[in-house]
Amino acid sequence: MHGSTREDPVTEAEVLVVGAGPAGLMLGCELRARGVDCLLVERETEIDPRTRAVMVHAASLERFEALGLREALEARGVTQLRIGFHTLSRSWALDFTDQDTPFPYYLNVPQPEVEAVLAAAYRDLGGRLLRGALYEGHHEEDGRVVVRLGTAAGDVRTAARWLVGADGSSSAVRTGLGLGFDGVTYPMSYLLAEGNPLTEPPRDESAMYIGPRGAVSLLPMPDGTVRVAGPVARELMERDATLEFAEFQETVDTLGFGDRLRLTKADRLAHYQVHERLADRFRAGRALLVGDAAHLNSPAGGQAMNTGFADATALAWRLARLSGSAGGDPALLDDYARERRAAAAEVARSTGVLPLLDAMRVASAAGDGPDGTSGDIRAQAGAAEHQVRDGLARLADTWSQLYVTYPRSGADGGAEQPAFGNRDTHRLRVGARVPLHTPDRDRFTLLLPPGDPVRPDGADPVHSARPGASAVLPPGTLIARQSTRQAAFLDRPAAVLVRPDGHVAAVLAPDGTEPGEGARGLGAVPAGATRSHASDVRGGVAV
Repeated sequence: MHGSTREDPVTEAEVLVVGAGPAGLMLGCELRARGVDCLLVERETEIDPRTRAVMVHAASLERFEALGLREALEARGVTQLRIGFHTLSRSWALDFTDQDTPFPYYLNVPQPEVEAVLAAAYRDLGGRLLRGALYEGHHEEDGRVVVRLGTAAGDVRTAARWLVGADGSSSAVRTGLGLGFDGVTYPMSYLLAEGNPLTEPPRDESAMYIGPRGAVSLLPMPDGTVRVAGPVARELMERDATLEFAEFQETVDTLGFGDRLRLTKADRLAHYQVHERLADRFRAGRALLVGDAAHLNSPAGGQAMNTGFADATALAWRLARLSGSAGGDPALLDDYARERRAAAAEVARSTGVLPLLDAMRVASAAGDGPDGTSGDIRAQAGAAEHQVRDGLARLADTWSQLYVTYPRSGADGGAEQPAFGNRDTHRLRVGARVPLHTPDRDRFTLLLPPGDPVRPDGADPVHSARPGASAVLPPGTLIARQSTRQAAFLDRPAAVLVRPDGHVAAVLAPDGTEPGEGARGLGAVPAGATRSHASDVRGGVAV
């Protein structure tokens, strides 16, 4: 931290975001779409051309659609309908096509292309992006954050009401705040190559090839190349060691899949370590963290970039409510920090695939072995087969992040775990994401049960059927209908109050109360708000 200074800042912004990667750019777009003044600063002068993250899942595609960017993103990617898992003798498929979303698939799209789409949209929305600027520290004074930036022209200062660190795993903002970033580093080296495949794979399917001594993924890329990556190196390689193509191909060949994993040439070769880390806190005063600055996850299922997008969505509507003269309770940001830190921890816990891959190896053992395989091995293989099928039944829903439920405020001192659930177990309770709902980016929405009658005289159904509901509806709340599918996620008919990030703020019984919970978990809902109300629910109206 740096001491106070009397010099005037070079510029000012409502929100200053350090880092113009996927999470920072998504946050910038979400803020500008809400009319919030935002300045993004990035140390790099150009978008990094390396591919890095690839997968964009369904929940993120819904956010791109809400920003009007999905088609532009899909034009730069390749649609994937499933992931195939292959051992030497067996195959399984993880299907994404029957999820509760308008976009039941995911995209393989290189991270630089994602950043290009978001950066162009951010500029079109009137956002300011300063490249070649290095964050060097900040301090708080007079209800604002004063940030020192290093540029080619010398040090400059800027001021903002809120500072967001979106500057990656080596975050200078997180370090400046003195926040810990504990976790683990995987002991094996992961190898990566991108290039032209010797054998053309299906274009709508990613794959995982599981050998006795390792596993790699094979991802089709939009330019016709593929990415082959995974933990196939038996020893930890030196960080600065050069990986040769022949060495890479020889190592991958030990998996036993022959031409399916061979490249005619490699445009890129790399080796890296995988880390799982979590910041001590996601908020410190007027500074907050999003994306890799807040959490690191294994590459399994392509969760890292999507978790950063979810951070941005969760933070943007809260900062918008606190911006300008809109007022709002700063405790909203504590709710952000609590919910998203718990969600990031759950991503690490629930999306690992190593036990699943081990079960696939065991399930394949009878087929991989010689004729006359023992009864014990066949029995173990049968048990492992059940484990594999159970695991795959939930994994697509988990990776899609469509069925997330945040822990409720105050539950066990905040220790209650979130759930990255599936369509069969998901329930609409406080904190749950509402599938197939497009939230209003600024206002709450009250979703009435499908069977609630609209009175012929146009009387307000909230007040006539739920007289107590007025105590918990924020000003400007929209009224709409639940779909039959959404209603199926409730244990009994009830109205659902949905936040601007698409998560449940309250479940209201016919008397206007929250079944079994009172007002707990409403978080951002200003109870007892004075408001006017409209009388027509056709198409959703404000109350």
